[in-house]
Amino acid sequence: MNTKPFWLAQNLALLGLYAAAAWLCSQGQCGHWAVWLAALVLAAHALEIPLAFQQLKPQAPAPLRVVLGTLLFGFTWWLPAKRGIYAVK
Repeated sequence: MNTKPFWLAQNLALLGLYAAAAWLCSQGQCGHWAVWLAALVLAAHALEIPLAFQQLKPQAPAPLRVVLGTLLFGFTWWLPAKRGIYAVK
């Protein structure tokens, strides 16, 4: 569970959800449950940004990387970054 392939698989699953939601919206189905789930996940990840900065402070991370990584992937980005699996600079 502490391997880069494990965390990359989690991130790939999130990208798949976002891609499905974008495709559904492009087809006029913006009320689909997958679109709502993707929006909810993005909102939750936005709320995680201060926590990510707090957790990664000792590594002196690049702010833009923290914001983008956390917004897209949430704890599946900042937790492995905290453990040294992902770069933060």
